[in-house]
Amino acid sequence: MKELLENLYDTLDRMTAVYKEILQAAEEKQGYIISGDIEKLESVIFRERNLAESIVLMEEKRRYIMASITRQIGRGETALSLQKLGEHIQDPFRSKLEMKRERILEVAQKVQEVNNVNTSLTRYSLEYVNSLIKSLCSEPLDNTIYQQTGKVREGDLKRIVFETSA
Repeated sequence: MKELLENLYDTLDRMTAVYKEILQAAEEKQGYIISGDIEKLESVIFRERNLAESIVLMEEKRRYIMASITRQIGRGETALSLQKLGEHIQDPFRSKLEMKRERILEVAQKVQEVNNVNTSLTRYSLEYVNSLIKSLCSEPLDNTIYQQTGKVREGDLKRIVFETSA
C-alpha cells in the first residue's frame, strides 16, 4: 500500500507541475489576446494542447493507481476519490495526500479563472470585429427566392461588403 501511495503522490506532484505550466501558458495567452499577436497566440495554444494531453495521460495513471488502492482497501469496484481515500488512510499519509490534493485544486482553480478571463476577452474581441464588419457592409439585400411550391427560401447573399454604386 505504501508503494501505491508514493506512486500516487509522485503522479499528483507531476500533475501539479503541468497545471502550473498550463497556468503560465494561459497567462501568456491573455497578453497575446490583448496585444493581438496572433502568431504567438497560436504558439501558446499549441503548447497548451500538448500540456493538456500530458494531463490526460497522468489522469489515467492516477485513476489506475486509485483503483488499485481501492481494491487493496477492499472497497469494491468503485474507485475512491482523493478526499474519500484520505478517510481510509492514517497519518502521515493522510496529511500528505490532503496537502497535495489542495495544491492541485488551487492551481486548477487559478487556471479556470484565467481561462474565464481569456474567454471573455476573446468574445469581446470577436464582437468588436463583428461590429466593424457590419459598419463596413451595406444593409442586407432583399434576395428572396420563391421555390416551386410557393414557399419563400432565403437567398445566400445577405450583405454586400462594399457598395458598387458609390
